[in-house]
Amino acid sequence: MKLNWGHKLFIFTSLFMLFIIIMVYNISTQKVELVDSNYYENGIRYQEEINKYSASKDTKHDIDFSLTKKELLFQTNAANGISGEIHFYRPSDSKLDFTTPFSVNNQGKHLFSTTNLKNGPWRVTYEWKSGDTLMAADKQFVVE
Repeated sequence: MKLNWGHKLFIFTSLFMLFIIIMVYNISTQKVELVDSNYYENGIRYQEEINKYSASKDTKHDIDFSLTKKELLFQTNAANGISGEIHFYRPSDSKLDFTTPFSVNNQGKHLFSTTNLKNGPWRVTYEWKSGDTLMAADKQFVVE
């Protein structure tokens, strides 16, 4: 059977339309996680976040993640009296995000076990208050 240019044009156009329909279907069924459910509210209050991180630069602190020990260690040069919240953020699934309180011991340390965290990338943000100043520090790590 010999195909003339009209048949070839019809086949090419049909295959192209099928390709577009498949692409639209794939794009429309993809799961899309928003960065934050309160995106616009948090955008307005972003200067407060900048102030927290700027204030924490004056205080010595460190966040370490140990994959072998499966723990997160927060250290600061301030002793007792530092307390706040730890925010765990999972980029790929907002259902896994959670917040927990923390306080440092008399050596200025706080240990958090990561054994219950699902494998994959995480971002942790420590927020605390020192005197009247709000401070924050964050760290990204991967649990395996």
